[in-house]
Amino acid sequence: MNKFFKWFFSPSVKGEGNAFYLAEQIIELKSRVEELEKENRELKELVTEVELNLREQIDKIHPVIYNISDSNKGT
Repeated sequence: MNKFFKWFFSPSVKGEGNAFYLAEQIIELKSRVEELEKENRELKELVTEVELNLREQIDKIHPVIYNISDSNKGT
């Protein structure tokens, strides 16, 4: 049972406790967040462009107007 507790609470990777390792991980995560935010902005711009293009295409479509008269009025 004692072996289990030692195994369970022991660190999985021995180098993770190092302050330099943690600092490197923080720097990597910050750069990844910046990349993702840039991608997110680009995707938002693309979605906006597509939306505007679709609105323009929809505005170009003219509705069909049917000239239907009431047939009961004439009799």
